[in-house]
Amino acid sequence: MQPQNRLLRLSSLREEIVALCAVKCRMFHERVIAEAVSMLPVVCRFPESNYQRIGLCSPELRSQRLGCSHTTARIKLGSAIDELEIAGADNSRPASFLAQELNWLNNEIHLLDHRKGDAEKALAKILEETYGSPDRVRTGERLREAEEQIRKMERLHDEYVDRIGELRDRVVTEIDSLIEQVAHEA
Repeated sequence: MQPQNRLLRLSSLREEIVALCAVKCRMFHERVIAEAVSMLPVVCRFPESNYQRIGLCSPELRSQRLGCSHTTARIKLGSAIDELEIAGADNSRPASFLAQELNWLNNEIHLLDHRKGDAEKALAKILEETYGSPDRVRTGERLREAEEQIRKMERLHDEYVDRIGELRDRVVTEIDSLIEQVAHEA
């Protein structure tokens, strides 16, 4: 590829990666909706024994948010890392590390999404089972434990979002170095 065309390609890729956001949404889409009056979870008719959720953000938002479980943004980040690996075939250690970090974060975010969904469902089930329970002490304890589990997962997601934001910044820095290298070769 001509150096000028390669510079344009790298600059365009850089702008795409810079536009990706690291948003601490705490996987809000998993939260169960509560009825306005009773504050009980809204049960779904289908699938059975499930609860209505807040739901996913719009596809446009998800396509730019690196921390979402249901995103295409990490695919873009992965493509940029692949580009760095191709460019640095003789010195691919930084890109290889970046690819490993992205793979790890991708897996952890997906696993956490399922765990958070299960925790939200467990909380909803406790709310439903204990509605009007005379044993306020035991009920309150179970609710606090379930809520704390969810908070722990939300904090963990925050940590993953911080890490993926740092990864994005590192990829941009590596692209900047590659742009500089290609510009000197031109």
